[in-house]
Amino acid sequence: MSYSSGYLANASVLAFITLLYATGLVFYRLFLSPLAKFPGPRLAAATEFYEIYHQIIKGGTFTWHIDRLHEQYGPVVRITPFEIHIKDPDYYSTVYAGPGKHRNKDPDFSFIGFPGAIFSTDGYELHRARRKVMGQFFKKNAIQEFEPIIRANVEALCQYFSMAAVKMRPLEVHAPFYSFTSDTVSQHAFGRQAGLHSLNEYEPSATWKNRLTSMFSFCLINRHFPLLNPLAHMFPSLAAWAVPAFGYILDFENDVRKMVGVALNDHWQIQHSEKVLPQAEIPQIVRSRSMYPNILADSEIPQSEKELTRLEDDAIFLMMAGTDAPAQAIAITLFHVLNNPNVYDRLKEELFTIPDSNKVPTLEQFQHLPYLTATIREGLRLSSVVTTRLPRSAPNEILQYQDWQIPAGTYVSMSTFFILRDPKIFPQPLEFLPERWLLSPDDLRKQEKYLVPASKGTLGCVGQNMAWAMMHLVLGTLLRRYSLELYDTTERNVEMKRDNFIGQTGNGLNNIQVKVLEEYRY
Repeated sequence: MSYSSGYLANASVLAFITLLYATGLVFYRLFLSPLAKFPGPRLAAATEFYEIYHQIIKGGTFTWHIDRLHEQYGPVVRITPFEIHIKDPDYYSTVYAGPGKHRNKDPDFSFIGFPGAIFSTDGYELHRARRKVMGQFFKKNAIQEFEPIIRANVEALCQYFSMAAVKMRPLEVHAPFYSFTSDTVSQHAFGRQAGLHSLNEYEPSATWKNRLTSMFSFCLINRHFPLLNPLAHMFPSLAAWAVPAFGYILDFENDVRKMVGVALNDHWQIQHSEKVLPQAEIPQIVRSRSMYPNILADSEIPQSEKELTRLEDDAIFLMMAGTDAPAQAIAITLFHVLNNPNVYDRLKEELFTIPDSNKVPTLEQFQHLPYLTATIREGLRLSSVVTTRLPRSAPNEILQYQDWQIPAGTYVSMSTFFILRDPKIFPQPLEFLPERWLLSPDDLRKQEKYLVPASKGTLGCVGQNMAWAMMHLVLGTLLRRYSLELYDTTERNVEMKRDNFIGQTGNGLNNIQVKVLEEYRY
């Protein structure tokens, strides 16, 4: 037998084995799997390529396709070979349970290219330990301690609006809002001086807007094709040449890694000098509540949690989520306020009840304004920044939904995007109506359980208090200090069309422009 004929024979055997395996796998998934009894498209049950088609080929539309599947199959649908999706807002607290209920993440779904990040931590015990460490820096009292820095950054943000008023030119608000959130989150993470200072630039820069838009556009590619991420980082110049947006990602990662490196270097210097330096001379960065310097200084945190790559991964995701989501929520809420004159007029009337001052009012002053708080709740509802589903499994529990028993360990997901737009909970769901949140305390508590823009439970977003503070201080200050109107901006500039983990508009449409008609002088 010649070499070529032997090669062809081996190839044929390999092809036959592959075909046999694939056939057996599809047969198992369709007929023998514990999930075979659940309704849904047969193609979705058979292969992951069903989702990949909608996400990669059709540009991040699987979230909306899932909603159409529910119209066809009912409240329970099998959307992948391994995952059940449920559409029932009242079941949300079961899937995304709080303390006392063991829930695991889907490790494949949480892969974003940074395995050491808290978001990518799928083990229940390890995630709980990491969340406990990080959570202390986002408690309400920690945010109150950090408030003066947030307010200083709000004051710096205002320069761009004042400049637009003087020069009588439109201002695209995403760019300065991204600068504000990136500065604020980085200064909370690394210290006032060690963090970013994008707001010091004379003109608002679109750098962070471009970086985060690119990062989240690549998230779904990372999840479905995880090998592309390490390959791109092995050949960064080639990757940036082939896909120019990847250059933004590299610059973003490098900036965050530099801040982590500075924190580690400062910690090393303090360790080697604390025996001879008086306490007063130890850098203020350690005595403050900045996150990573204090984590490094905490002797109770295992050394493995302080390794360079672990901290880099964690900080990169923190900067991704902490910068993008609040900036988008602030921008979209501002759009809806300006797009609804009655809301804008009522809000200004309430904001002017704060005594005249040239300074940014305090968070407490803003939080005592019921209509502003209702406006922010409605902004969070309608911006619905996180459009993706976040699968969870109950490893030690059979979940019961109606007549369905969901086997222990099965990944179950729900989409907050549709809970926040459920007409049974929120009549006229696409209308911006802050009044829907002006309720009695009991009715408000009932309705607030459906306000889930950043998930809930033990695996939910840890930074919600920070986002809440930033939205109050930014929106309250801008709407109180300036007279604003929209310019060349419509609903399509805020309509989520693509699920890239964070919802994104159609290509090139994430622009909200305003005219600053007047700056009120007190």
